[in-house]
Amino acid sequence: MPSVARIDAGGLPAVIERGQALEHHGQRDEARRLYERALYDGTATTTAEAAQLLRLVARTYLHDSNYEATTDCATAALAVADQIQDDAARGHAINILAIVEWKQGNLDAAEQLYLLARQSADRSGESRLAAMTSSNLGIIANVRGEERKAREYYESSLAHARTAGRADQAITALCNLGQLNTQSGRHDAADRHLREARELATVIGDRSMLITIELHIAKLRIRQGDLEGARQSCEHTRGLIQQIGDSREAGEAEYVYGIVARAGGDAGAAEQHFLRAEEVGIARQDLILQGEIARELSELYRSQGRNRQTLQRLNHAHRLFARLRARRELADVDRRTAKLENDFLDVVRKWGESIESKDVYTQGHCVRVADLACALWMKVNTGDDTSLFWFRIGALLHDVGKLMVPAEVLNKPGRLSDEEWTMVRNHPSAGVELLADIEFPWDVRPIVESHHERWDGKGYPHGLAGEAIPLTARVLCVADVYDALTSVRSYKRAFTHEEAMDIMRKDAGTQFDPALFAAFEEVMRGSVPASTVNRPKLALIA
Repeated sequence: MPSVARIDAGGLPAVIERGQALEHHGQRDEARRLYERALYDGTATTTAEAAQLLRLVARTYLHDSNYEATTDCATAALAVADQIQDDAARGHAINILAIVEWKQGNLDAAEQLYLLARQSADRSGESRLAAMTSSNLGIIANVRGEERKAREYYESSLAHARTAGRADQAITALCNLGQLNTQSGRHDAADRHLREARELATVIGDRSMLITIELHIAKLRIRQGDLEGARQSCEHTRGLIQQIGDSREAGEAEYVYGIVARAGGDAGAAEQHFLRAEEVGIARQDLILQGEIARELSELYRSQGRNRQTLQRLNHAHRLFARLRARRELADVDRRTAKLENDFLDVVRKWGESIESKDVYTQGHCVRVADLACALWMKVNTGDDTSLFWFRIGALLHDVGKLMVPAEVLNKPGRLSDEEWTMVRNHPSAGVELLADIEFPWDVRPIVESHHERWDGKGYPHGLAGEAIPLTARVLCVADVYDALTSVRSYKRAFTHEEAMDIMRKDAGTQFDPALFAAFEEVMRGSVPASTVNRPKLALIA
């Protein structure tokens, strides 16, 4: 870059002061240009000062999620620090590289780099670097669910920040403690830490940090049931974002606004806030925000009885949390995933109940078939608990296409007309259409589409035969027919268990996969005493 006139007569300290003031106001582009010019115009008079400017440039890129540029600048700063054997400068550069690894989900690599940076802090005796690395190691511990360890790191960071007289690092440590206490239900402590952080940020004029703090306070108020307090914090946040033009936290602000609106009964406003937050999350590639928004939208749609949209959003959230689990980027991802899966089951069961409400003869059919099918699936499949869970989802949804069949047809006591029979035969295909744009993590479509196919090829809708019929559908078919035989229908009485098994045994090799039916008999022998005439009750955990 060509030489330009020196930009500040006050030297590097004045440049840094001006740059940090710009950063505090969210003007990172301007701050970056200031630092870059100082690198080339002679303002930086030593190699150590050049390394410091490289780190400052790297930090502006980091806040803008430009990780490639961040890495380039931090690596250059590290090379310079190694050249001049400056341990503190080396630690600061490594700390930035660790944050990049953390942001990209490489938790183990990030931790190793943070520990290296912390060693540099200990050797150089620099409290500011010790505060930064302690805070970052606390975040790693929190993600791993090690609350006590995280608290110790955060408190150590706060102590080092105060020793160094670094208000910015003290604010970060206080925010981390506030978040940790909010999560653990220690609301009074959280309030105390966040109030102190807000006071410090106000004193030093760091409006970017004030945005973050107000959002933490809003989330705390929601946990406390103080919706008006949460709304006030959101309004303050919105005002700050508009003042400084910093959209970095706009997604979080919309997210919190959405929670407040939903809790206040304004579903329409809540949906709009969540959708705007989702746009920001996608633009910033923020998987955590996207996952939280998908989960919140599923809750909203569920409360409105919008089952299809609920399943779409639950699916989306589940996929995002699965990616976060793989990256180990979220502290309680397993708990959140388990809750999502419980929500899946609840929504699907309720959708099954809405199907059955049209057909007075099939009350409880979907759950009973799912129980039987899961017992058989566990017998013949070597998959894990995940495959069993999604198989149960498919089993509960197997008759979803009946929503498209008129109730009078489903409940007709006499013979169906050709037109009516066509409607009934089309329900598997109708079910597939209803679920077409719901991308389940495990393929449930074959269960819905092919559970009325027959081993001999005389089933519907596609006339598949033998092993061309997906195994999941063959399993479901056996359970579905058993439940139909042992239930009262408009056209027949309920058969006893023994009668149903005799009927089905004759159809093994024609309607049913003979090997599957043999396995089904083994399952039923283990579940039903020989003298039992009632439907078996299977105790399954899903």
